[in-house]
Amino acid sequence: MITIVAKGLYYKTLNRQIRGLLSRGEKEIVLKGVLGQRYLAGGLNGSAEFHIYGTPGQDLGAFLNGPTLIVYGNAQDGLANTMNAGKIVIHGKAGEIPGHSMRGGKVFIKGDVEYRAAIHMKEYFDQIPWLIIGGTAKDYCGEYMAGGRVIVLNLEGKSLPVGYSIGTGIHGGVIYVRGDVQKYQLGTGAIFGDMDKDDAGFLKTSLMEYGKDINIDLSGISVNDFVKITRRGHRPFASLYTPGMNIKTQKPKHFNLTPPCTFNCPTGIPTPVFFNLIKDGKVKEAQLLMDEFSPFRTTVCGTTCPAPCMEACNRNLIDGPIPIQELARKYYPKFKPTIKGKKNETISIIGAGPAGLSTAWQLSRRGYKVKVYDATENLGGKARKAIPQERLSDELLDRDIKRIRTLPIEFNLGIKIDRESFQDIYDSSDVVVVAIGAQVTKKIPYEGGERILSGLQFLIDINEGRPMDLSDKNVVIIGAGNVGMDIACEAWRLGAGMVTAVDIQKPLAFGKELMLAEERGTKILWPKMVKKLDTKNVYFTDGKLEKADVVFISIGEVPDTSFLPESVFIDERGYMITADKSSKSSDKKVYGCGDIVKPGILTDAIGSGRLAAMEIDANLTGKKFVYPEKRLVPTRRMQLIYFGDEKEDIDRCMSCGTCIYCDKCIDNCPQEAITRNGEIFTIDPARCSLCYTCVNICPRGAIQAEFLEELISEDVA
Repeated sequence: MITIVAKGLYYKTLNRQIRGLLSRGEKEIVLKGVLGQRYLAGGLNGSAEFHIYGTPGQDLGAFLNGPTLIVYGNAQDGLANTMNAGKIVIHGKAGEIPGHSMRGGKVFIKGDVEYRAAIHMKEYFDQIPWLIIGGTAKDYCGEYMAGGRVIVLNLEGKSLPVGYSIGTGIHGGVIYVRGDVQKYQLGTGAIFGDMDKDDAGFLKTSLMEYGKDINIDLSGISVNDFVKITRRGHRPFASLYTPGMNIKTQKPKHFNLTPPCTFNCPTGIPTPVFFNLIKDGKVKEAQLLMDEFSPFRTTVCGTTCPAPCMEACNRNLIDGPIPIQELARKYYPKFKPTIKGKKNETISIIGAGPAGLSTAWQLSRRGYKVKVYDATENLGGKARKAIPQERLSDELLDRDIKRIRTLPIEFNLGIKIDRESFQDIYDSSDVVVVAIGAQVTKKIPYEGGERILSGLQFLIDINEGRPMDLSDKNVVIIGAGNVGMDIACEAWRLGAGMVTAVDIQKPLAFGKELMLAEERGTKILWPKMVKKLDTKNVYFTDGKLEKADVVFISIGEVPDTSFLPESVFIDERGYMITADKSSKSSDKKVYGCGDIVKPGILTDAIGSGRLAAMEIDANLTGKKFVYPEKRLVPTRRMQLIYFGDEKEDIDRCMSCGTCIYCDKCIDNCPQEAITRNGEIFTIDPARCSLCYTCVNICPRGAIQAEFLEELISEDVA
């Protein structure tokens, strides 16, 4: 073994030294102090082994043909560019295009990689390259793959193991991803494949070798944790080549796709349309548009929602998301909601939480006679009872409630519904909507578990003026979701000495709730499975324990459906059964929405109530209910170069997927084939040469090649 101190050496000098040592027969070389030197070990043959300490520069191991490179640090872009044989092991992260055009050999990376991993990877007979990524990969992983195997291990269990456009243009090879991958993340030409024995055998073999080289125990990883991504058919892009292309049917065309903010909003709010109306000076029209989606513009959209719209905003790729919550509060309406027409049908809603009030709002505005029943004396449900005042004050909630009360809705409060009273309501109504939420805390019969308290009831007691004294006490919360984080924050406020949240899986908490809980000092432990409790401690199956004077459980709630008749079917978990993409129960007069059908956050409940109202209105008026499908505009279709200089937040919205009639397609068409009359675009097939300049220049992805429409619709779940 011989050592080279690379600090300060020019990359050409360092590479000459390496080649000189190999020519003398050296088989093991140590490089110390490496920092940015390019092309290290480029094109080397033989079986030498290199131990590299530091951060090598671009194209490490380019054209490598046999040696082993072990890097004790990170690697930059172009790792293993056109590598033919050998092995590269990275005990850190790697930059963009790792495995570019690899045609053999193995690359093992411990951490994350950036964009376009394994682009143009290929294989030749039994020469099959491997690229194993221990962390996550960003967009375009496996782009234009013609062969090889890519494994994304996602060892930290992140919610997004890979980015978007996975396998774009793939026509060979396989990508295996450990974790959740959605259909809309797949690139054009890529599909999910079925795992078989060969896949299982390969994964077991490759992970055993990877674990040994990276020094990680992977025995707990199951083949069932992976999804398989491969090409679509034998020749997925055969129709793109002449003479297969049908010029008459494959011209470009306009069709709007769903922006990521709307796609990720459970209520379906078309935020870009709202912003565009405001930019055009049509503020009231924008506010009326929002009334079509939610009555809780301040309470939820502007305050308590964890803002999946902002998390998904494509503006994150430039300078950060649009402050949608702030703008929702800024443009709050000062006028009463409008009512369209008058109808004779009576609709009764049981439950005055976000789902029930959302349904009532939508149906009353459509002119129906609406009656709302609730067991409590106040409107708001969990929004009022279970969210800490620190995050949602009664004054703020009452701002939205006051506007809802301006509608001619009959509120019947302080009435607990049983089977008899439900039947009376059923007989006197044309439709009954059940939106009671979920109030019964789930429990697990742990040994000594009789002292476990309901976390939900703890929050309710606080908001109703019955706070618990937790001075200097050790508090353990079983369940580390967002409600668990609310419990943690309130426990600290009530004087707790230590607060610990435990979960059997990676905690689902995110956003403001998680941030506030961690800022106060909450300890979050996972994976932790409770074995038993005594009067002082909580014991776990791993043999460890936590001191616990008070124990709360927060693993979700189930509805109390004891008042429902047998005609309304309930599943084995206790939730109301509804048809797919419908709110209608097994009883044709009874609909369900919110947590009684499926648990979720407040925004889910509001969106569920809106959909129930839309379906009820369609059924009562004899129309066909069309479920509002979403087709996400692929990020790759956005031309980000057009954006970035805007000053005002309202102007920073890029209207992803939605045409705003900027006419760039018209102005840049070399054949002058595109014309527009108002909102109608026309493409002259005699002039169009299928150059797709319009497709490639559209800033928002609102014009596509016609043959891509089917592929794009398949991209989206």
